[in-house]
Amino acid sequence: MVREITAILVSWKDEEDLIGAVSSLACARGRIAAGGPRASLVVVDNGGGLSDHGRIFSLWPDAAILVNGSNLGFGPAANQAAETAKGDALLFLNPDTRAEGDPFTEIARAFAAHPDAVAVAPRLLDFEDLNSEIRNPKSEIDRPLSPPDREDQFTFQFRRLPDLADDARELLLVDHLAPNSRWRRRFRYADADRDTPFAVEQPAAAAFAIRKDVFRRLGGFDSRFTPAWFEDVDLAARLRREGPIVSWPASRFRHRGGVASASLGYARFLPAYYRNALLYRRLHYSAPARLLYRPLLAAGMLLRLGALPFRRSAPRPRAESARAYVVTLAVALGIGPRKSQITNHKSQIPHA
Repeated sequence: MVREITAILVSWKDEEDLIGAVSSLACARGRIAAGGPRASLVVVDNGGGLSDHGRIFSLWPDAAILVNGSNLGFGPAANQAAETAKGDALLFLNPDTRAEGDPFTEIARAFAAHPDAVAVAPRLLDFEDLNSEIRNPKSEIDRPLSPPDREDQFTFQFRRLPDLADDARELLLVDHLAPNSRWRRRFRYADADRDTPFAVEQPAAAAFAIRKDVFRRLGGFDSRFTPAWFEDVDLAARLRREGPIVSWPASRFRHRGGVASASLGYARFLPAYYRNALLYRRLHYSAPARLLYRPLLAAGMLLRLGALPFRRSAPRPRAESARAYVVTLAVALGIGPRKSQITNHKSQIPHA
């Protein structure tokens, strides 16, 4: 039985978002009925960017705040928070999430209903109009997927663990040309009934509850995935060996998405993302698949560079996109530094 849930937030250059998230969680804690789970909070000030910790304490007086003098990356900071967490379930949240109603009680109910589950994924909803309900309260099985560069939460949240066929479809721009293909729909669980619980391989870590004993037994997030990206995919792959991950639509959070990548800038984000993508495949793919992924990644960047002048509209400046594609091409070819230059942290994965 889950008696206490510790919400964990890692903050980096997002103070106002963080305060909004803590405020929504404090309201949610106030809605927990007598006999429901306790809720606690750990915030990691990752880089010392929070100007006033008193704002957090005013919303959550018994919060724990950990301060790192430099940006350690999401995984090491989240592991650090997990070591101090009091709850028997850890609820990892992005600062750009907002709690709807009382998600804590529903997470506890999910673990009670599925005692073999190692993790629970609350429902992610689009951030706009915080007072609105889900657009269609009935099943969304026929809802189309949004394009890769404009993903809504329905498209974004659930995925199967990647394989080489999925990589080829994404890197060779097939998903851009046919965003609602049956292969992409299968990969994104688009035909699953989102209104009822179901097992999922890889939920987004923007809102992700994990049994603390399992998280610690696995060593937490792999700290090599710095500054972020793919540490959640790697953890999901390891969690699957321990038990099922269950989506639980009655626990809900709004999520904006894309905040960390926007803070970094696309020319820094994309190489870091694919550097970690290579690490994930080195850890989880067969030798032939690992060998094929690098030329696929190189081909994908060349395709994007070639298509860039002909795009009618681009989500970011063309010069910035071109720099991102060139640097990522170098990553695919093994040219340049093998580790992210955004952080030089060298922590090890903490163990119980």
